[in-house]
Amino acid sequence: MIMHKLPEQTRAGLCDIEAVVFDFDGTLVHTDIDFAAMRQGIVEHLHQWGLWEPGVEESRYVLEIIAWAEERLQDDPSRQQQYRQEAREIIHEVELPHCQRAEPFPGVPEALQRLRAAGRKIGIITRNSHEGVAAVLCRHPLPYDVLITRDDLSNVKPHQEHLEQALTELGVAASQALMVGDHATDIQCGRAAGVRTCGVLTAKTTLQQFHELGADLAFADVPALVEALLDERLP
Repeated sequence: MIMHKLPEQTRAGLCDIEAVVFDFDGTLVHTDIDFAAMRQGIVEHLHQWGLWEPGVEESRYVLEIIAWAEERLQDDPSRQQQYRQEAREIIHEVELPHCQRAEPFPGVPEALQRLRAAGRKIGIITRNSHEGVAAVLCRHPLPYDVLITRDDLSNVKPHQEHLEQALTELGVAASQALMVGDHATDIQCGRAAGVRTCGVLTAKTTLQQFHELGADLAFADVPALVEALLDERLP
């Protein structure tokens, strides 16, 4: 696990990186979404629908709780659709106000511009919605080649499909990509897809936790990572 400065051996190992795929919330942008409130809203919704079971929310993220509930309604497509719509509205009510006032972390726009100018492709994969991301990017544009939100596919990270779709659209092999994020799901997704991974310490995940997750790298933030990737001493 390394931070800020890369030893020469690791530097050489990153020379073949053609694309960097970033998480959005907590990595590029400080959205500060109240996930506890979002989870509570979804749990209350389960109770309203008579779907709650003890422990159902303990080992699942919010989107996975919703998917779990939808599976139990699969014999009634009409009710399933109604449940899905109501659940999405609950998420949206918590998520969007934060996105509407969110801003990129300091130095992120400039770092991504440098990365693109150096010929690297940029992907963004996020469990956020199109509308949530757009609420940020309409005010603070960021350069990217591919953006895949939760609205674009069934299996979001930590499922590897989320990252694999981004790599397909970028036209880059897993061996030539780097997945960057602030959360366990980012590292899990990258490792499942066979991609090198990098944690950033911009949210709650610690250096020790990234180490335990098996991240290949860790940096204070995205600008520090980009500085290392684009170090002029790279051959």
